[in-house]
Amino acid sequence: MCFCSTTLVAISVYLFTLAPNLTLGFSGLMSTAAMYAAVPHPPGYPVWTIYSWLWIKLLPFSNIAWRVAVGSAFAAAVACGLVAMMVSHQGKIFFCGARTRRLESRESVALRVVCGGVAGLVLGFSGAVWHKALIADIWALSLLLFTGVVFLLTRWMCEPERRRCLCGAFLLFGLLLTSSQELIVTLPGLACFVLLVHVRMGRDLCVVVLPLALVLTTRTQFGIWLDPYLTHVNGPLLAGFLTVGVLAAVIALKTRGVGSEWQSALLCGLCLLIGVAFYFFVPIAAMTNPPVNFGYARTVDGFEHLLARGQYERVRPTADVLSFLNQLWFFLRTAVWEFGWPQLLIAFLPFVWLRRSDRVNRKWLLGLLAVFISAGPLLLAVLNPPLDVHATTLIRPYFAASYTILALCFGFGLLLIGGCVARSTEK
Repeated sequence: MCFCSTTLVAISVYLFTLAPNLTLGFSGLMSTAAMYAAVPHPPGYPVWTIYSWLWIKLLPFSNIAWRVAVGSAFAAAVACGLVAMMVSHQGKIFFCGARTRRLESRESVALRVVCGGVAGLVLGFSGAVWHKALIADIWALSLLLFTGVVFLLTRWMCEPERRRCLCGAFLLFGLLLTSSQELIVTLPGLACFVLLVHVRMGRDLCVVVLPLALVLTTRTQFGIWLDPYLTHVNGPLLAGFLTVGVLAAVIALKTRGVGSEWQSALLCGLCLLIGVAFYFFVPIAAMTNPPVNFGYARTVDGFEHLLARGQYERVRPTADVLSFLNQLWFFLRTAVWEFGWPQLLIAFLPFVWLRRSDRVNRKWLLGLLAVFISAGPLLLAVLNPPLDVHATTLIRPYFAASYTILALCFGFGLLLIGGCVARSTEK
């Protein structure tokens, strides 16, 4: 109920405000690429191209850009619905606890629906999401894939024996890397999430997935090594991977063994490879000589050039602490602009209540915190954006993943406030 209501409200507003035709930016390029299942600008966006091509075929009316924009609106609306459903589901666990057992079921259901819906719509109507959900662009699908990863990890947390949810999360993460290579920085946070839920599973997963991710990103701009001579290192990303690697090593020493969950870990690594393997659609599409064919990916050199985003300036991570602190202040001001300071204060409330929380929600909140650090401050250090107004407009879609975590925490904070108000009303 929470998922459907939130998704319907979001997509209704999106369709009412949808761009009627081509807009500025990459709209014309992306619409043409989607129409012919072609190769847009680097890194090729194969999953987005197939997704948008399907929407063009499913909607046999109006212009091409509008049909692609409807696909963006649908993806963003479903992401809002998943956020709402996660908040509502965790609220169910919260209201089944000892501190809230006197709350009537009708009141708890109403409170969960309202808080989940508000959390989803706060994300959907933030500036980083709304204006990208109305045009032909890749960001809405990236948001949906990332939200799907968090949703499947949350479902697996509640039922750890359902390993297919964990494998599905890494399959979606592999698909996500075909649209947003920079979100490789969230992998350490996702590994911490798994470690918090299931220590042995997380330990073996780190042994398989972290080295695999390092190999997969070797030829991209978002790998540990930023040049072919192995002299320029991506310091922030290396620090994130090393932190999780050391944590997994400590756990391995403490548990006195590695490999008890090797089958599930290998299956997750295989799912990650399957998702990333969609990049091989790019040379196949290039062989059809479409009207949009960046990099001429049918050749080996062209394919590597496309994956490495060769036409763009190379990534130069933040090199000193003072610059990073200034960037963190810039990130905080941008988050306040997107959400509002009351919402950010409410999002901080669950971590004040953390010591009194139940075990499941404590793991969930700490896992979300780890993912937020990866998707927010760590990504900020890797991108190293300039601190000006123009840069804010350009880079804010990159932080939609961190805003998703803020929306989840905000919804759970509303649940805490609502539970306290309901109990005081009873008294």
